[in-house]
Amino acid sequence: MSKTKKKLLVSGSFFLPFLLLIILWSILGLAPFGNNNLLVSDLGTQYMPFLSAFKQFFQGKTDSLYSFSDALGGTILPLSAYYLLSPFNILVLLFSYEQLPIAILLIITLKISLMGSSMFYYLQKTYRQSTISTLLFSTSYSLCGFVTVYCLNFMWLDALILLPLLVLGIQRLWDHKKYVLYSAALFLAIVTNYYMGYMLCIFAVCYSLYWYYQKTESAEKKSIWLFIKNGRLFFVTSFLTGISTSFILIPAVEGMLATKKTNFEWQTFLPTPNFGFNFLSQLGLGSVNFEWRLEHLPTIFSGILMVLFFIAYFQLSAISKKEKIGAAFLVGFIFLSFWLELVNTIWHMFQSPAGFPYRNTFIFSFLMIKFAYEAFLKLKEGAKLKVVVPSIFSGLLLFGYIALKFSKEKIFLLSDYYVVISLVSIWLTFGLVVLIQKMHGAKKNGLYLFLFLVVCAELIFNFWISFKDIPFGNQEKFAQTYQIQDEIISDLQNEHPHLFRIKQTIDSDAAGYNEKNNGYNNPILYGYAGVSSYTSTLDAKTQDTLNALGLYQKNDRRIAYVDESKVINLLLNVNYQLTPELKFYQKNISSDPSTNVYENEEAIGMGFLVPQAFADLKLAENQPLKNQEMILQQIQKNNQAYFQETQKIAWSEQADHHYTLNTKTTTDGELHLYAPEIDWKKITSFKVNGEKIQPAVYIATNQLFNLGYFKKDDVVQLQLESENELEDKNIELKTLQQETFHSFITKQKSQAIQLEEEVSGTLTGKITVTDPENSLLYLAIPYDKNWQITVDGKKVKAKSVLGNFTGIELTSGSHEITMHYQQRNFIVGVLISISVLLGVLFYQLLKRVKKRI
Repeated sequence: MSKTKKKLLVSGSFFLPFLLLIILWSILGLAPFGNNNLLVSDLGTQYMPFLSAFKQFFQGKTDSLYSFSDALGGTILPLSAYYLLSPFNILVLLFSYEQLPIAILLIITLKISLMGSSMFYYLQKTYRQSTISTLLFSTSYSLCGFVTVYCLNFMWLDALILLPLLVLGIQRLWDHKKYVLYSAALFLAIVTNYYMGYMLCIFAVCYSLYWYYQKTESAEKKSIWLFIKNGRLFFVTSFLTGISTSFILIPAVEGMLATKKTNFEWQTFLPTPNFGFNFLSQLGLGSVNFEWRLEHLPTIFSGILMVLFFIAYFQLSAISKKEKIGAAFLVGFIFLSFWLELVNTIWHMFQSPAGFPYRNTFIFSFLMIKFAYEAFLKLKEGAKLKVVVPSIFSGLLLFGYIALKFSKEKIFLLSDYYVVISLVSIWLTFGLVVLIQKMHGAKKNGLYLFLFLVVCAELIFNFWISFKDIPFGNQEKFAQTYQIQDEIISDLQNEHPHLFRIKQTIDSDAAGYNEKNNGYNNPILYGYAGVSSYTSTLDAKTQDTLNALGLYQKNDRRIAYVDESKVINLLLNVNYQLTPELKFYQKNISSDPSTNVYENEEAIGMGFLVPQAFADLKLAENQPLKNQEMILQQIQKNNQAYFQETQKIAWSEQADHHYTLNTKTTTDGELHLYAPEIDWKKITSFKVNGEKIQPAVYIATNQLFNLGYFKKDDVVQLQLESENELEDKNIELKTLQQETFHSFITKQKSQAIQLEEEVSGTLTGKITVTDPENSLLYLAIPYDKNWQITVDGKKVKAKSVLGNFTGIELTSGSHEITMHYQQRNFIVGVLISISVLLGVLFYQLLKRVKKRI
């Protein structure tokens, strides 16, 4: 084959899936081909804000490895290791912030297209044969079922690009003792996403076993010990490559250990099957759509033609029994990895996935296509595709659909029409293959073209099924809202050089979201210090502390500041709130009609002086009002409680689980409700004095509600409509006394510290201790051993106070505080990585010197 033809084929392996995706995006009206965008699910709530932070970092807005935009603050390395280290992310630097959804679509398109190129390269180099027909196999890989369902989690797609290169590298290592390609592919797999890289590490061992035993002939080489002995280069290369990623692995592991991912559930380690024969239904078209993206059967769809040839692989006599047994064992083990819960949990880093199950199914698709290609080559050499192959395929598919229809997972069956289309496609494809084998000349080329159209149409149709019901976002609205919010936030930050936090609420529709946007990661998106967060790297201690203070915790990955709390504003220094809601008892300082901006007078600084005994306070679980009262009393003792209980008048129940609670306030101030035993998922309506309460965030569990400002002796009526029966026990209704709290703030202002944040991640501030009784400096910054703190130039040790905040003991007098964040484990990791690299280079140099001698 000429070099020109080879280049054209390699180019085609990229541009064929690229063209198919462009057609699909145009049909779906995704920007820039329409006004829709992919601001849905985790892509809209997590990945897009994280790419905004990535862009902010490279634009020089900060060069620190610490960010106050991630929850209350923390190192960005664990988050970066999981979400942001793909080289494709550099493309966002070419787009404005309001065009990030378009940049993401481009990244997804390029990644999927490059999967086709890497798969084509693998097939070409492994089998030394590549024709235009090879494009059907490479394109089937790039548009397989895993991609159609999981491409919105686009940080996982790099692993699919690297998998064929990794396998090719393994083959070269075992066959020719050349390890560079394997080492490079494994290194990139771990660095771009250590989670998927971990899976590829497991598969590398599995595939090495397969390849070793396929290539050995004599019986004495079948020992596992000989495999280990002969595989020394493989194991040494794997080990050194893994260690060379320490610069990112060590901070990532440290960050992961600080989350709740270290909590193991014993049930996930039982060898129980995850599904039955209904799994076979996934071989056909239309197996998963957007609605079932979080919970579904394994996404193993690889194309009708691929499955036909894969079945043929085990039917063709031209393929040896040894090859078939090896393939069966390899594919069978990968199948086992998502069929048995025990093995599935191990493959997912010993944590059963919370949504998006069976994240290693792309390996199954790769193997199906690999062995399908081997069958294709035998058919090309003259072997015949027998009618038994489509018969087996049709039987398996029908059996799978029937099993699905009568199983508890029958909700996953999208349409009976897709069954019919799949069966027609099986026999149409079989007929075309048989005719192509019989025809010659122009007729054969015409049939090849028709087969191409059928396969491409089938792949893009399956992709369309997965995407057609997505509640796409509105790109025009998103861009407009982003510009408005960004301008308001920038003005606030320019006006106040000190460090402060913002509570931001944006209406979902105005923000360009078609589904409920909870805005957890708005601080990361807009680049300000916030409170709310939704990441897989959320610090467990910070989350527990905030939840104990009254913030909403839906699960182990989320924390949200939903309703306003003056005490929380004080403790966290939440200086401003941005909201579309009008608050008549507060002054709106915004000039923009779409957004109201309120300044919180109680946000007096990023820290303040408290008594030494403050360090001994322990927060109670599920008692936020008690915790807030205890904190205020510890800082400034008051004879009366800061929070005054209301006088309950009556609790009544009407028909159909409609409830009314009438109560009377006993002081002026904001009224808070805490009802931990109410299942808020079952509450269909919640009204206060006839006005419906609609939190900005979807509430499913405990939440501290702020019902608004009321005068003393106001009668407040709460109306609840529920799907199940409610009781009035354990319902707390308390008012924060306005005058008492105002006096508290006035006194505490003189003991507050303002911290200035420098670009390099250094915080500085001044404070004067006048009362020895109040000499502990409380800082609204999560406690972290990586903070290097000096007081008047001398290093001091901080302590953890109030759950997970920072406390510094001071003496009387004026002090200058300096805090600098230095991630020690990152430095250790970098040194290890450099040492490995230098060691390997030195070894190679010695080898060359020895050869010359």
